[in-house]
Amino acid sequence: MKTLGMDIKDAALSDHKNIQRNLLHTDYLISPNKFTYEKLLQSHDIFSLFNGKIADIGYPRVDSMFHADKNKIRKRLSIPFDKKIILFAPTWRGKVNQETDTSRKLHEELTELKEKMGDEYIILLKTHYFAYKFFENRGMANICVPEWMDTNELLSIVDLLITDYSSIFFDFLPSKKPIIFYGDDYDFYEKERGFYIEVNELPGPFCTTIQGVIDEIHQLQIVKEQYEGKYNQFLQNYCYHDDGNATERFIDIVLKGKESENVIKNENNKKKILFYCGGFYNNGITISAINLMNNLDYSKYEIVVIESSELHDGKENNIKKLHPNVSVLYRVGSWNMTIKEWYQHQLVVRRGLYSKVMRRNAPKSMYKRELSRMLGNANFDIVVDFGGYNSFWTLLFACGSDKKKCIYLHNIMMKEYEKVINGDYKHRKNLKIIFSLYRYFDKIISVSESANSENFNDLHQYIDHAKEKMVYVNNVINYKHVLTMKDQKRLINFENQQFLILSGGNTELGVLDLKGVAVPQEQNINFINIARLSPEKDQETLIHAFAKVTEVEEKARLYIVGEGPLEQQLKHLVQSLGIGNKVYFTGQIENPFVLLNQCDCFILSSEYEGQGLVLLEALILEKPVIGTNVPGIKSVLADGYGKLIDHNVEALKQAMITFIEEGMEMKEFDYVGYNRDAIEMFHSEVI
Repeated sequence: MKTLGMDIKDAALSDHKNIQRNLLHTDYLISPNKFTYEKLLQSHDIFSLFNGKIADIGYPRVDSMFHADKNKIRKRLSIPFDKKIILFAPTWRGKVNQETDTSRKLHEELTELKEKMGDEYIILLKTHYFAYKFFENRGMANICVPEWMDTNELLSIVDLLITDYSSIFFDFLPSKKPIIFYGDDYDFYEKERGFYIEVNELPGPFCTTIQGVIDEIHQLQIVKEQYEGKYNQFLQNYCYHDDGNATERFIDIVLKGKESENVIKNENNKKKILFYCGGFYNNGITISAINLMNNLDYSKYEIVVIESSELHDGKENNIKKLHPNVSVLYRVGSWNMTIKEWYQHQLVVRRGLYSKVMRRNAPKSMYKRELSRMLGNANFDIVVDFGGYNSFWTLLFACGSDKKKCIYLHNIMMKEYEKVINGDYKHRKNLKIIFSLYRYFDKIISVSESANSENFNDLHQYIDHAKEKMVYVNNVINYKHVLTMKDQKRLINFENQQFLILSGGNTELGVLDLKGVAVPQEQNINFINIARLSPEKDQETLIHAFAKVTEVEEKARLYIVGEGPLEQQLKHLVQSLGIGNKVYFTGQIENPFVLLNQCDCFILSSEYEGQGLVLLEALILEKPVIGTNVPGIKSVLADGYGKLIDHNVEALKQAMITFIEEGMEMKEFDYVGYNRDAIEMFHSEVI
């Protein structure tokens, strides 16, 4: 009745990860009905990925209710044979390791029931095992059915069940005895957890007070007649195998290997592709991955993303942007290794797999084993390291036994290897290993033609058959999203100035939290840069050039959109140049397109680029574009799509002044045709 896995309303992004992994390792999933196995697999995001057998045979545990020795159970519980039995069996409240103590409340309700039901009934309290400890701690364990008593055997002697949202009522249904539902916190529980079955569909009355329960018990014959139709419908939908013989069917299928029409293999003929997408940070790699997966044909392909379960700013929001048909698996636990394998792995981390000796002694079986530990019985036709910067995932994919392996190069990778941020080589440790692993991949894919040329020149010596393996596939764009979001403009007046709301706008407990930026004014010339605040994007050179532009044109303004390690340094530079009232740092914003659409010219001052996805987004909005003549940008702006300039202060200054004085003629960008070609390139090289 209660939601599971991802369907739980207040669940964190990867709360279901451990059950998800257990299910992927499962050879047989024993299910009581179709409804249950479908909800279980769907809510754990593996419905079409599950590679085990589903035995839709009923639960063996329910057999105990049919075959239990009722007289023996009554004797064990000291229940007179002339008494009818009511079982009060509420579910637990709270979360695992955060259970709510309801022992006092349940004791009061049990006392009231006993007082008002008289001598006709014996009332038993059966608590969830998570809640039983609270009764023990209060010295009240004696009022509960002992934990050692099997629940399904107990149900064999029960004449009436009172429960709330517990699945115990499904097990009790085959007894064909009445059920009364009692939940005084339904609205809260529905909001926090959620239900698959509405209370008005249940095979018995739903009460919100204990007095309501007592009233229904006093007219039990009417209740039976009133709910007979729903009761029978529930039996047909959920209990069609509960006949006392599920154990026998289990033994025949699982232990004796007999064929059965009740065994289902959840198979399809789709090509299965596994992606690692780089951690879903707020960057171009994430946007490219989301765009690509929103343009694939899910009637042909089963797309699965594997990720670490650790969260960071933006990760949950970015994963939610994936196409709903994409399954996301989360790594839980840690890999298993021998001491020898640990030492071998440390050598790999320090030296990479450049030499034959290192390749021969690398713990490849350990890497395969870790992939198997995470994926269980799932098999893939293609694996794609779409991130390309994380040596852990590259090692696993490189050493896996999948049919085809691809890795993406989103930038000029040797430049990334040499990049220094705040005195540290940001990517050197990982890339030193990753470069040596390219030889294990079937395709090494740059995201533009010019980037591929640079990467080939720098890296071909590490790759056998580099000319055939090193290719390029342009990034896919989401032009519909760009065109829609450009008009999602929200404005607010504050202290006689109009601001464009960049984020926030929701009220919580009467507090309005907003982030905004001054609206670009038509009388000004508004330049905009959207990029990570990182050395390769070189906003420092842009700011120096813009400062010189303001000496010529007082109405020039510059909007810098993005976040990164150089943010404070760049802000200090702006202040030191005396242009703090003309340069606006917006930080990372969810919808940059509405601000981009309000500006006059997009400018990208990068030292190097893989492709520069934001260039394409600016072209979709028909914005004039200025970009440095470096790999990646060159591939986009060539043939008249924008102004290519040298990478220096003077060239940037002159390009902006020329735009202010003369404007810019631009070739129309066919974004529909571009996307069609990009998808075709992906199909050709990857699929």
